[in-house]
Amino acid sequence: MRIAVISDIHGNLPALESVLADCAARNVEGIVNLGDLVGYGPRPNEVVAKVREAEIRGVVGNFDLAVCHQDEAGGLVKFLRPDLPAVAKATYCWTRANVSADTLSFLREQPAQLLVEEGDIRFLFTHGSPVDPVEYLKQDTPESRLKELFDGTEADVLITGHTHIPLAREVGDSLLLNPGSVGHPRDGDPRASYMVLDTEQGIRAEHIRVSFNVESLAEDCVSSGLPQKQADAFKESLPAK
Repeated sequence: MRIAVISDIHGNLPALESVLADCAARNVEGIVNLGDLVGYGPRPNEVVAKVREAEIRGVVGNFDLAVCHQDEAGGLVKFLRPDLPAVAKATYCWTRANVSADTLSFLREQPAQLLVEEGDIRFLFTHGSPVDPVEYLKQDTPESRLKELFDGTEADVLITGHTHIPLAREVGDSLLLNPGSVGHPRDGDPRASYMVLDTEQGIRAEHIRVSFNVESLAEDCVSSGLPQKQADAFKESLPAK
């Protein structure tokens, strides 16, 4: 099995297009999406259309769930958080107002988990943790908590998104992986982040970075009606000129 794993595209169409082109050049057998197709970026409908066109299977993210929630405030509290910074809350409200009926229908159809068995290895794909889409699994998450989650799923490899930061961490005999974020990285590198998972000889996970036009994305944010501060957030990790 040789597949690409993408996550947290967040309405960033140029980043997604760059990653899909890179995937094609690497001859992957398929792509799995870990959710949060919408939010922050200005092209939620186009991102979902591109994912559907490419027949990418995947799971639902917490931002997806928040946007799909019937009540705006309820979605904010249940799947995001009520104390969101003003700019993040504004992008949430903008996304709710701008997603199409087709986009909402697709997001509502996405499962919470995807289990793939390859030989005697069980791969579990989720957005946050297997029990909560808003739970962050990070480098500093206590090992006792991770072991509890692995025991509850019986997965050998758990692959999650949500943090926007790439990760590869051994947990006993198990493995926790995170591909990072395609659309809104938070590790100081503005390039889109994704992962190629290869099981031809054991388990090999390669984290890959792909450049895209961040400046044009920021301009699109502003012209689409998103806050200037959201455009600035996409540019904040660009190298100084």
